[in-house]
Amino acid sequence: MTTTDDLRRARRPRAVTVAIVLWAIWLVVGVLATVLVSTSDGLTGIGGVLVVVLSFVVWAVVAAAVVLLLRGSAVARIVLVAVAALRAVLSITEGGVSLVLIAISVAAAVLLFVPSARPFFRRVDPTEPSRASRPDQD
Repeated sequence: MTTTDDLRRARRPRAVTVAIVLWAIWLVVGVLATVLVSTSDGLTGIGGVLVVVLSFVVWAVVAAAVVLLLRGSAVARIVLVAVAALRAVLSITEGGVSLVLIAISVAAAVLLFVPSARPFFRRVDPTEPSRASRPDQD
């Protein structure tokens, strides 16, 4: 039996596939940077623990959004762009790895909104019968 997810996967535009790979790279580098900063800067006390926990919660949301992106979730697309924009604003002055992460997230976000990617994120409502199957309507 073919599911809607199977059909979406078969028709996933190349731009979406590249964007998903870029988001995955962004996620891995971001998590590694969080681990390195939390261990090397010696974040101590309740404030340090809260920062690290909040960071990992955000990265978990990003990971879930990347997985949902595979299924064509338009909400996941918006969540990723919002998190990336917030992350960029908070880290724009840091330079180095942060600038690379900003560049990756911008490229990935743009790819999700190019014309060839938009149909992949359109909502498919299987409960709405088509006009062809309802002869009582013109």
